[in-house]
Amino acid sequence: MLRQRVITALILAIVGLSALFLLPAPVFAVIAALLLAGAGGWEAARLAGLDAGAQRITLALVLVGVCLALLLWLPPAAAYWALLPACTIWLFNMVWLTRPGLGRDARSAGIAGKLAVFVIILPGAWLALAWLQLTSPWLVVMLLILIAAADTCAYFTGRHFGGPKLAPRISPGKTLSGAAGGLIGAMVLTAGSAAALPDSPFTPLTGALLGLGLGMISIAGDLFISLLKRQRALKDTSALLPGHGGILDRFDSLVAALPFFALAVALWGQ
Repeated sequence: MLRQRVITALILAIVGLSALFLLPAPVFAVIAALLLAGAGGWEAARLAGLDAGAQRITLALVLVGVCLALLLWLPPAAAYWALLPACTIWLFNMVWLTRPGLGRDARSAGIAGKLAVFVIILPGAWLALAWLQLTSPWLVVMLLILIAAADTCAYFTGRHFGGPKLAPRISPGKTLSGAAGGLIGAMVLTAGSAAALPDSPFTPLTGALLGLGLGMISIAGDLFISLLKRQRALKDTSALLPGHGGILDRFDSLVAALPFFALAVALWGQ
């Protein structure tokens, strides 16, 4: 299992970074839409409560259509303002995490509410990713470093120190010590990447503050997908990525952090 997980991660890293730096922006945007909105939307439909194949495919097609419409008609200079709805929904999701029983009852209103959340956050994540790649692929690398630092440091710190659980009703394996270690790691690595990577609009100090804020948001993204999986009694969102589960299993933290990071880049870069 670990070997399979490592191989998948290496393939994702090689293919993802190659696409990020080598593909023209429109091509990258279309491929990202197919993955985040298409495959991610197909998984999201099941998390929301839709199990029929036709329903899941329909949501995926709708989300890809939304992304392509934004690609064709939204001016790049105004793209980051379109991220505000996604950021707002993620703030709502963070409040939702304090009431993990909310949405457990699979009624039509609950399904519609979850679908509405995904209709906003998945195109929002795609828009942020496409805009960042167009602006500078190194900005996406910076965010990937932040997310990787938060995840890796949280894992090893939590295993070493243990202690009280962060959210026992949502993800019993996560601890407060792990979250603290993840946030410290995100601050340190983001400060370093802000100083070392090209095209960064951040100083080491603002990079550290960004690492702290986005580290918390990335944890919320992980917990939110875990909450929806728990409500539907699912281990993974799908089996698309061997050893990792699905697109939303692997990129849950990234989906949450992307719109906030793009806004920060836009504001600091002015």
